[in-house]
Amino acid sequence: MDAKLMKFSAELEKVFGSNMKSFILYGSAATGETFEHSDINTLLVLEKIDTTVLKPAAKTIKKWVDGGQPVPLIFTKESLVSSQDVFPVEFIDIKDNSRVIFGEAVFDSISIDLKNLRLEIEHELRSKLIRMRQMYLASGGDRGKIKILLIRSLSGFTALLKGIIRLYGKKAPVLKREVIAAAPQELALKADVFNEIMEIKEGKKKVSAEAADILFNRYMSEIERIASVIDAFKA
Repeated sequence: MDAKLMKFSAELEKVFGSNMKSFILYGSAATGETFEHSDINTLLVLEKIDTTVLKPAAKTIKKWVDGGQPVPLIFTKESLVSSQDVFPVEFIDIKDNSRVIFGEAVFDSISIDLKNLRLEIEHELRSKLIRMRQMYLASGGDRGKIKILLIRSLSGFTALLKGIIRLYGKKAPVLKREVIAAAPQELALKADVFNEIMEIKEGKKKVSAEAADILFNRYMSEIERIASVIDAFKA
């Protein structure tokens, strides 16, 4: 993974030149929790962003995406700083758990405002429910696609669970199983649902078509319940 990532970073540096200020790895790959179907999540900070800057990089980034990886998040430093109150869940997690692959450690100097944390968590939980149901329909009921859907969604949910732990005034662990175990008592998290998906993600458990459907339903029900708990949260 490191060789592929460093090659991608070097290709971006060649395209963007001095306009490229920082390239950051975050998410599962930054914490060492990489399994089959794990994404390599990256964030790119440029001095200037417009089509004259982005177009020359399109082929390089398309090749990265065609290899199964998500498009990097792209910011200027100014837009990164001004967005910290809008994306507190993502930014505080990147600030705490990331690796600088190239350039400045831009998150070191950013103070994350948590006043909108509850609102973003609820918004993301409810958005996740909508997206997951859409993707289930798009899968055509294919067991393999549902399995990948469950696996790939888990990182996003545990990032939100970290945000929930912080919402309750506690320090969030780094590793997914530790995050699940550290869920606030008030949340009454049904940890077995998420641990089962972790076992599938880690290749420790196989899942039949019927079991995949049952697990998907349990997962969606629990996320919906958690969204309601967060909706009623009072600091």
